[in-house]
Amino acid sequence: MRPDLVAVPIGAALTLAGSAVYAVRALRGAVSPDPLTWLFWTIAPGVAFAAELSHGVGMGSLTTLAVGLGPLLVCVCALTGGAFRWAPTRYEWACGAFALLALLGWWNTANPDVAILLSILADGLAAVPTLLKAHRRPDTEDPWVYVLMAVSAALTLCTTPTFTFAATAFPAYLLVLCGTTLFLLRRPRTGLGGISSGTRHASSTTRTAESGGGPRASPPNPQRGDRS
Repeated sequence: MRPDLVAVPIGAALTLAGSAVYAVRALRGAVSPDPLTWLFWTIAPGVAFAAELSHGVGMGSLTTLAVGLGPLLVCVCALTGGAFRWAPTRYEWACGAFALLALLGWWNTANPDVAILLSILADGLAAVPTLLKAHRRPDTEDPWVYVLMAVSAALTLCTTPTFTFAATAFPAYLLVLCGTTLFLLRRPRTGLGGISSGTRHASSTTRTAESGGGPRASPPNPQRGDRS
């Protein structure tokens, strides 16, 4: 039996499981998914999936399908639970506009490879707000969904029977995206001078403890007639 017939469905199931956990947490308000990112993460993989099918990719396209169905579940739960609280910046609007242009470009092309490339471009542009949020507010994200998607992409790449652009482009992109997101979620937050906020807080606490928790008393001034 070919390895991809076993590994790819397992990877797809892991992706859906990770998305389901994320969706439940969004429903409970424990995470705050970015609407722009998760909406395009539903649409762009659908475009890539259709292009992969037309190119005869086969079992490997199941990973791309799962990557699109998972965000759809997250969007439904986030809308139901009111987790989508969005005040879009001009930068986010720009990312969304370019992602939409990429999808419109796919609509006008008959080349499956170009369609996959444009869907990756749209997906990546839509991911920018979430990558920024992962860096600035890691507490609003759940790393496990990205871990499981990365595992799914790696299984697809390792077991694909044909290393063509259509078969490997989207899983490779997905692996890079998830790795980048996890790096941003796990890296220590740093402030001015490269000192982490935790270290700065600890140093401040130590200084306060050493000073006795308050300001030091001023020494006697003989010129004012102070007595010891």
